[in-house]
Amino acid sequence: MAVFLNNSWTVCEDPEFFGLMQGTKVHLSQCISCQREFCPVKPQLFTAFFPEWIELRESPLNMKIIELNKSLAKRRKLAQLYCPKKKQASTDCSAYSAFCRYNLICGVFSERNGKNFIKSLRWRKEMVYFVMYLDGTTEVVGKNDLGEVDIDKVDRVYPGNYEVRIVSELVPLGEEKEKLEETVAAFKEKYSGSVVSGEGLVDFESWFENASNGDSAIIPEKVLVPQKTYKVVKIKDVVEPAEVKTEKAAEPEIVPEAKPEVKPEPKKENAKPAPAQDVQESIFDSAEQPAEESKKRGRKKKTAE
Repeated sequence: MAVFLNNSWTVCEDPEFFGLMQGTKVHLSQCISCQREFCPVKPQLFTAFFPEWIELRESPLNMKIIELNKSLAKRRKLAQLYCPKKKQASTDCSAYSAFCRYNLICGVFSERNGKNFIKSLRWRKEMVYFVMYLDGTTEVVGKNDLGEVDIDKVDRVYPGNYEVRIVSELVPLGEEKEKLEETVAAFKEKYSGSVVSGEGLVDFESWFENASNGDSAIIPEKVLVPQKTYKVVKIKDVVEPAEVKTEKAAEPEIVPEAKPEVKPEPKKENAKPAPAQDVQESIFDSAEQPAEESKKRGRKKKTAE
């Protein structure tokens, strides 16, 4: 950890207050005793002094050994478990001699009680908003859901990129244990910033001493409060509704029923006229009629003979 801190330099956000030039870099150990609140550099102290919160699926541990330890733990006679951090199966645990950042998820220490465990912090980076309402209630809102919050009911909002959680971790033996205890004690005593918990904005030291395992808080970067403003909107033409007349409706006129119109049939071209009925033909209409009658008479004479 000492080697890591030697490389932890950052640009001071308020160099004029300390009589420094713009762009001056300071060590993070100097930032611990800084009295300025809501400094964006404050969250970097957690990354320097405390390990990151690691999920099991994101860790480089040997999952096969973890499954083996689970099966061994179910036996009546508890066998010694293997270290999943090592490539080969080994029962040697390095957490007793050096601080191990995987001792919360390795499964070797299921019970975290006793003198070998101390209360410590783990940090996780995620963008959240801690919303405090006028009625005293609080709510943690994600980045994408902040627009759905009713701003008329909001008292103030604390945005934060870092969340800290209290855990019980195995303390390494020897000099490393003393250095870790000194680091935690120095951080509790000198860190002047605050954290946001369910009770609102509280002092970091008092929160760390009274919190239990699993409790989490947000490191606020700044405070957001509702502000009254105005918005210019172009007035559109408003169409007034037409007046509704209440006059008596006129009675409908009685229209006589129209008879169907009979259309004359069209004349056919080159059509022969129909013969007249009940008209006696004249003997003068054709000259061939006497000749036909003389022939009939001649036929009757021959039949008589």
